[in-house]
Amino acid sequence: MGMIFSHLDKIWQSFHRDTGILILGLDNAGKTAVLYALHLGEAIAYTVPTIGFNVEEVDVGHLSIKMWDLGGQTALRALWPHYYGQTDGIVFVVDSSDIDRFPIAKTELHQLLSHKDLNDKPFLILANKQDLPQARNKQQLIEIFDLKSVTWLKWQVVECSAIKNTRAKLGLEWLAEQM
Repeated sequence: MGMIFSHLDKIWQSFHRDTGILILGLDNAGKTAVLYALHLGEAIAYTVPTIGFNVEEVDVGHLSIKMWDLGGQTALRALWPHYYGQTDGIVFVVDSSDIDRFPIAKTELHQLLSHKDLNDKPFLILANKQDLPQARNKQQLIEIFDLKSVTWLKWQVVECSAIKNTRAKLGLEWLAEQM
């Protein structure tokens, strides 16, 4: 009888496995809104700035993904590397309408892309806030963030609007396929 349960457990594990990802980006990019839109399956109109982190589980296909939303304020970004060893992938959220902060976001993203603990992890870049009039589209952000030069790992840019709950799940499905 024990052998049957052991075999069933192995079958279950092949269909369902736990994994973890980090949701990173500058403060006010929409990381928490993305997390809760994915977790609840609906948009939320208001979030408060994350001081520390939020953690939720989201099921995507056969994966149960533990998503760690880490605060994006300057002081909190210094803590990000402490979480790199436990992650299977990265979601980097960009406020597509915050043109003035693109240089800072680009610097942070390229530091992540080049970090030795992340060089084999897939990166999903969510171009959030597409509902705003100044938002840059996917192709513009690929150009602005010089992503074509990143050839050493898998990355994808997906346009989304967390407050309208559009397309973030599509990006997460891509990330799940890469892990």
